[in-house]
Amino acid sequence: MTNTSTPTDAGFAGTLKNIQLNDLIQMCCLSGSSLCMRVNKDDRLGTIFIVDGEIIHADCEGVVGEEAFYQILCWQTGSFESIETSTTPERTIHQNYHFLIMEAARRVDEASLYAEEDFSPGEDSDEDHLRVLIVDDSPMMRKILSSMLTTSGSRIKVVGMAGNGKEAISLIDELSPDLVTLDVNMPVMDGTSTIKHIMIKKPCPVVITSNPGEGSSKAIFNFLELGAVDFMSKPTKSQDILTQQQKILERVRIAATANVGNFHIPRIPKAKDSERFSHPTEGMCHRLIIVVSGPGGHPEQIRLLHDLVPVVTDSMSSVVAILSLPSLFADAFASYLKQRCRCPASPIDKQRSLAVGHCYVGIHGCPLKVKMNAEIPTIGPADAESSAEAFPLDRLLTTAAALFKQRLTVVLLSGAGTGEQEGLRLVHESGGRIILQERVSAMVAKPLDAVVEAGLADMEVRPADLVRAVQESLVQQARTL
Repeated sequence: MTNTSTPTDAGFAGTLKNIQLNDLIQMCCLSGSSLCMRVNKDDRLGTIFIVDGEIIHADCEGVVGEEAFYQILCWQTGSFESIETSTTPERTIHQNYHFLIMEAARRVDEASLYAEEDFSPGEDSDEDHLRVLIVDDSPMMRKILSSMLTTSGSRIKVVGMAGNGKEAISLIDELSPDLVTLDVNMPVMDGTSTIKHIMIKKPCPVVITSNPGEGSSKAIFNFLELGAVDFMSKPTKSQDILTQQQKILERVRIAATANVGNFHIPRIPKAKDSERFSHPTEGMCHRLIIVVSGPGGHPEQIRLLHDLVPVVTDSMSSVVAILSLPSLFADAFASYLKQRCRCPASPIDKQRSLAVGHCYVGIHGCPLKVKMNAEIPTIGPADAESSAEAFPLDRLLTTAAALFKQRLTVVLLSGAGTGEQEGLRLVHESGGRIILQERVSAMVAKPLDAVVEAGLADMEVRPADLVRAVQESLVQQARTL
């Protein structure tokens, strides 16, 4: 029942042009609003009810519930208005808005693709599709991930879904997927036991999916050291859906190229409490070493930092370690390095002086900047205008090259993406050294291939020889100064 009486100061009236219906619904849900929305398309009419940020009901031409919602969101043009109602209809939609909008977008994409290319889903070939197995104890999360991965044009096929590790092991034997997304905490068999079984019985690329928190960081590092290629956060309703989907697709595609036969568990000697592995000072560093890792690069990075940080003091150097993980992992990884490797490490969460013998931990997607502060080299988060940069690592490399010139060494490990290589080019032109992990030894070599093809790599080195190669680079730098 529509109430047409409107108080004098009930709000604004106006027109929004060129707005997508899914954007408007997403805004209402994120703000926890309640709204009855009437949508018109030519002579077709649909209604969507949102209560306290949840989509509870939709009706369209005699259809109700989820199917009605999808029909309405498939309309690419039309008009809408909010209406007041004195009653709340019975709930016919039980999925969360995140899933509903993603599924609607997938259906729109599919409808457009079939219209343009005149083929049906049954005629599409699976041979050139990436075959993924989703392992998560939440049926809802399995559906959301499946919807995100199988969007039109993704060339990804979800060949199976499992609710625990035991089911996953059985399906891997049966389906031989190209990649597995693996939850951390599950009943029957958890993620830790599952990845051990996968790497022993039937190795394949594994991407860990989790909602990262303070207590889970160390567990994620353990997964990466057990053979997982990468980690990605589960989708959340507090962030833009399409942006999250794009990031997930990117990580899955690059992880699927991993050669898991190159994985080796990092053997780090256990240190006694009284044993000190390095002798850092507060002196100003004269040389800088930047170690960048990406998917598949964590084992090599932990091995390299364990051996490298203690030996850089004599060369008056600092080390910057860049991870391809969410931002909250910087502090966790710094603590992990202290405990696991006994090396002094700090997250780059503020402007910090680059001190001799110290390691500074940053995140691949967070812009960082090297600069002089009162004649002391420092590193810290870049200014606000850098936050929208297409490839944030460039800011770190360009500013480091400008300051340290031939006293800069960059080490690129498995999966270390360098974008359009603007930063690496400046490192090269400034006389700095660029050392690559030998590509045949890397789990994910494709990003390293691009560096070699651009003629920017000074040398490729076996993992066992990386520390020696860096030391020789430091000696060579000292001779040329």
